[in-house]
Amino acid sequence: MAFRNAIFAGGGSRCVWQLGFWEGANRAGLGLDKTVDYAASTSAGCAMATAAMLDRGPEAMAMFLELVARNPANVHWHNLLPGRNGRLLPHIDMYRECLERLLSDDDLAPLQQRRVEFLIARPPRWLNGGLGAMTAFSVYGLEKALTGALHPRWTRRLGFEPVVGGSQDAANIGEFIDTILASSCVPPVLPGGRFRGERMLDGGMIDNVPAFLADGREGATLVLLSKRYRNALPAHRSRVYVQPSEPITIDKFDYANAKGIQWTYDLGIRNGTAFANSERVLALQEAAAACG
Repeated sequence: MAFRNAIFAGGGSRCVWQLGFWEGANRAGLGLDKTVDYAASTSAGCAMATAAMLDRGPEAMAMFLELVARNPANVHWHNLLPGRNGRLLPHIDMYRECLERLLSDDDLAPLQQRRVEFLIARPPRWLNGGLGAMTAFSVYGLEKALTGALHPRWTRRLGFEPVVGGSQDAANIGEFIDTILASSCVPPVLPGGRFRGERMLDGGMIDNVPAFLADGREGATLVLLSKRYRNALPAHRSRVYVQPSEPITIDKFDYANAKGIQWTYDLGIRNGTAFANSERVLALQEAAAACG
């Protein structure tokens, strides 16, 4: 079976597991780099999807690790001292620097050819700004805690609307990077998300695993999660969900733990290799060949 579509869940630093999985699966011969021509994601998964679709996962990983190794802590308390003008939280500057170093305008055409889309959340007008973000995170977290749902629904009922942007909407790589940052907007850690002139929030507030974006597309969809779920993963006709084989212990906003990030990436490589060689994939390939 050839996967034509890939979904990269959000999850902050934990998403490097996805890059490792992608690399391990390709090394083992699954050929995701050749067959997948559509990727969708949200939050930090957007950066992983972009690197994967450009076949530059190891480069992106090395760049992120370099920035993390230079970052002494996740809170820069010294910037509160008189005369300091740096940010208290370094995450947004590190995220943007990594994207701007990794990507150039030459990358936009390949991304448009294979198509990459990102889920962004538009808050209701009555719940904008910091209050909207706080409310969305609270409702989203409560639903997850109470139900363990993989695809939550409560924030939509509050009036949060899904917005989709990506490679097809960007006139240049700068706009593409801004779209990634809008999809990853989690104030105050990752502030300032704007798309088409509107204030936006992390698309994970709508669905942190936006598999629905691939609905209606031809071929099978590989859904790359970023953590283990306590409930059984969904059985779906055209989707295959994969998750880490072990709990990932780093926090999603941990940008100062190079050792933990490397461990997470290495786990992804092991899991991707095992998946490519699994009976599950072999059975799916045999079924696809029989149908063909």
